[in-house]
Amino acid sequence: MKLATLGPPGTFSHEAALRLDPKVEIVFQHTIRDVFEFTAGDFGDSGLVPLENSVSGSVGETLDALTDSELQIEKELIHPVVQNLAGLPGSQKITTILAHPQSYAQCEKFIRGNYSDAEIIQTSSNGKSAEILHESKRKDLAAIVPELAVKLYKLKMMRQGIQDNRYNVTRFVQISRKLTSTTGYDRTSLAVYPQIDYPGLLHETLGHFSSRGVNLSKIESRPSKGRLGDYIFFIDVQGHQQDERVAEALEDLKKMAFVKVLGSYPRQY
Repeated sequence: MKLATLGPPGTFSHEAALRLDPKVEIVFQHTIRDVFEFTAGDFGDSGLVPLENSVSGSVGETLDALTDSELQIEKELIHPVVQNLAGLPGSQKITTILAHPQSYAQCEKFIRGNYSDAEIIQTSSNGKSAEILHESKRKDLAAIVPELAVKLYKLKMMRQGIQDNRYNVTRFVQISRKLTSTTGYDRTSLAVYPQIDYPGLLHETLGHFSSRGVNLSKIESRPSKGRLGDYIFFIDVQGHQQDERVAEALEDLKKMAFVKVLGSYPRQY
């Protein structure tokens, strides 16, 4: 089995993929869209992409790709985000820190409190931060990276767990062509695009679920990329699309909006 995910090696996506299956053949991709395209082609069996972070919110690129793709979510994985400051063996006073923008944002208080004079250089990924540090040979250079990157690139762990929020986690989803069966403890993710806007639209949309006792665990809107003020709602409901109450709600919802099921899958919370 092949599993596509974001690279290079040493990212949180890499860590999550190994948690999902330590023996899987991982194929690293440059972008989330690349993961979807690789999985949708004749190359990979499944892909693993970040969907939501407990601190910074949903990953827009993943939501957009799910809306456009025929791939479905078949599994979710909640992965702890533990940021670390790493350098090279024999590191001296740190003058420059490599960091992915999101990783820096998650560690800003620590950096400002301990390395306020350091120059921050943004990188494309945590794995790239580790790679650049490893190849630089600079003793005054450090990087914010996952523990896996420290091991892979033979870096020196300077400070562990520097993230400002110790409860920081990322929700990853495994995508594939598979349709899952109900387990009794599931989640269904939806993209809902109303056909016409009118007062009470959102109330009516949610009413299809509440009237049947179906709990919603998430709802947010994103621009449809059409005209200004036109939005798609992304909704997570507890239950499987094959469950009677969820299926009835979806049928009624389809009478007033375009509805795409992004996947029904076992939930972890």
